[in-house]
Amino acid sequence: MARSFARTALFLGLAFAASLAPQSALAQNPLIERGIGEYDEVRFEEALQTLSAALVRTGNTPDEQQQIYRYLALTYMALGRQEEASGAWRTLLGFAPDTQTGSDMSPRFRTFFDGVRTQWEADGRPGVAAARPVSIAHRSPAQADRGTMVALEATIDDPDHRAASLVLAYRQGTSAVFRRVDCQRGPDGTYTATIPGQDVSPPLVEYYFEVVDAAGLPLASRGDVAAPLRIAVPEPGRPITEEPAFWGILAGSAVAVGVAIGLGVFFGTQSSGTSQGTLVITID
Repeated sequence: MARSFARTALFLGLAFAASLAPQSALAQNPLIERGIGEYDEVRFEEALQTLSAALVRTGNTPDEQQQIYRYLALTYMALGRQEEASGAWRTLLGFAPDTQTGSDMSPRFRTFFDGVRTQWEADGRPGVAAARPVSIAHRSPAQADRGTMVALEATIDDPDHRAASLVLAYRQGTSAVFRRVDCQRGPDGTYTATIPGQDVSPPLVEYYFEVVDAAGLPLASRGDVAAPLRIAVPEPGRPITEEPAFWGILAGSAVAVGVAIGLGVFFGTQSSGTSQGTLVITID
């Protein structure tokens, strides 16, 4: 029995480690194609979440950045959020001043974005200023009780003071669209938000944090729509290790794993987008 467990644990460790390919090793940010597909399918809320996640992933090429901003602008327009659409298009023009609206847009969209270009030119054709990265620090709880509100805290490192707010996006399970709520900033600079107890039910809750600027554009994330942070929610009376979702959480996370068989300790570093945390679980 012990040898069987050891072989299984070793296999899981190797499989998890192999599943974590560095973001820079990917030929292309896969979230871009996914977000464009959701936009084409008129799933605008999902497209916005996916493209926002794509924007803050590391390793994007200049062409990819331009593609993301273009579709972010189109998605914001489709949702009627003109201020954010204008901000995304102005940023795109800062990267690529020769960008044109194109005949693939509706007349209403072309008129709006041509107006944004006119104002951008009147403002002196500002480019994209270099800025230091924004980061989020947060400790994710390992599990929560069913029907119990989950309180979360996070802090932001924003050396150039670009952040306007921190947003918590969460959902019960793995299939729903993420709900978004603004976090509250305390006097000490710590941001807090809660996941309501009604949304805390087995097998798990997924969530991520996102920093946005004054124009509503994402600057950084802790987790994202494609690699969210996860909280296991066991059925009452069942050990967490007996929950099928527990092993799904581990397998679905991007982790670099080590397994110390003799000590019975499973440990690893969880990576979600541009952020990391530590997961330590003891199996008796």
